[in-house]
Amino acid sequence: MKKYTLLFCLLTFFSFLSFSHEFWLQPLKFLLKINEHTTVDVFVGENYTGEKVDASKFTISKLTHYSKEGEKDIRGQIATKDSVKIPVTFSSEGNHLLAFNNTNKFIQLDAKKFNEYLRSEGLDNIIKLRKEKGLENKKGREFYQRCVKTLFQVGETKDETFSKNTGMRLEIIPTMNPYLIKSGDLLTFKVLFDNEVFSNALVLAWWVKHGKTSMKKLRSNSKGEVSFPITKDGRWMISTVKMIPYTASAEADYQSFWGSYTFGYY
Repeated sequence: MKKYTLLFCLLTFFSFLSFSHEFWLQPLKFLLKINEHTTVDVFVGENYTGEKVDASKFTISKLTHYSKEGEKDIRGQIATKDSVKIPVTFSSEGNHLLAFNNTNKFIQLDAKKFNEYLRSEGLDNIIKLRKEKGLENKKGREFYQRCVKTLFQVGETKDETFSKNTGMRLEIIPTMNPYLIKSGDLLTFKVLFDNEVFSNALVLAWWVKHGKTSMKKLRSNSKGEVSFPITKDGRWMISTVKMIPYTASAEADYQSFWGSYTFGYY
């Protein structure tokens, strides 16, 4: 009996972890030459390490390339069906930004696990709402989707593409070009939800260097801004989550949006 109880607990725990994973775009290289080929994978995981996503479980609603020349829908460039591998080659110097959004997926957790998840992601608004409505002991039924971006540097030219608002519901936007700062400088990020300031968001800055991950977390201010010191080495991800009540149908009680912005110096 103890063996089966332990197995059930482990399965429940890992099911919870599999949902609470970060989600990001990960290029093989961020710093490129003109017409140099590379690929971008879509990853899900913990601690800014993970595995390629199973693309059969959702539909890509947005995969757009932004540059100083404009924007282009590149969903047709995806190389595989089971995992999202995006081949890219940029023919002009400057900054190039990819933005990805997928359709909703569904998750249901028992009350204890759902409340733990809300606390771990800093979703104070939903914790407060559940307390006010006496729902702390009710299971959590949730739709969730991803709003993620990655930034390349091609050649030496820098431009304003880094700050592009791509129109996704959750946006993370640097206020300075990550490839123009000096190592150790503070880099400020603005967080928007539905194109409005997202204040008091729990924002995480992940840094991977030589296979080791470090992470810092801060709350965004009244302007939706948060600043982190950036070392120009390895790869970085800035991430946050927004959750709102879901009232469009009886299928779920909440809707969440997971955002990330990646860049790197290799």
